Formats: sequence, C-alpha cells, structure tokens
Amino acid sequence: MSRLSGAEKLIKRLNELGKADFVRSEIAAASFQIEFDAKQNASSITNAPPEVVQLISRSVINNGLTAVINQNSLPMGAYIEFGTGGHVKVADEWRDMAWQFYVNGKGRLRAHPYMYPAFVKGRDMFIKSLRAKIRQLTK
Repeated sequence: MSRLSGAEKLIKRLNELGKADFVRSEIAAASFQIEFDAKQNASSITNAPPEVVQLISRSVINNGLTAVINQNSLPMGAYIEFGTGGHVKVADEWRDMAWQFYVNGKGRLRAHPYMYPAFVKGRDMFIKSLRAKIRQLTK
C-alpha cells in the first residue's frame, strides 16, 4: 500500500479546519477511477479468464480515508499482472507484492499489467487534485 508522506498530519489539520471531507471525496473519485481503468485494462487482455475482470473490486475503509482495490482471482490475477518465470515484469514499488506469488521461476506467462497502470494513473490524478484543493484552501 502506498502512502503520501505527512498525510496523517494533513488530515488532522484539515479536520481542525473542518475541510477533511474533500479528502474523502478525492479518495473516492480516485479509487473509482482506478477500479474502472483496471477493469478496462483487464478486459483488453486476450485470453484472460473473465473472472479477472469480474473479480476486481473496490472498498473504502478508515472512515473514507483509505481505499482498497483488489483482484480476487488469486493467483491467476497476479500471474497475469506480473507474469511468470522469465517473463516477470514488476514495478519496484510492487516487487514485494509480486514475490508473494513466486513458485519456481519456470512459468511461461507474459506479464499483462492491468492494475498497476490503473493505480499509477489514479494516484497521479489524486495527487494533482489534492494539491490543487490544498492550494485553494490555503490562499
């Protein structure tokens, strides 16, 4: 799970100002976008089992301050995302997660990332929107 540095301090200060609701709405918007994009990306993968798309889900916890987007057809969803054997392709920030699915290094499935590109796009959108809103609030 990725975190923004200083996020807890920011939320505390925004709560003091009565402005934390916009953070929740930005988290909701970004998580909806990530879920949507992940499903779109997965649906374009040739020969991917339909449950890869069907079992992508989103949940919001921690009073709306945390969103989790999952793909629940493990391990197949992970094998499609990261690849197997000599075809593994993983971004550094997701390396630990990918290692959970390592078996023997002999697989032949090429990586078809669908969650990571959606995550990067949603994260970037979230950061941009949050920064703009914070600038607006601190003027």
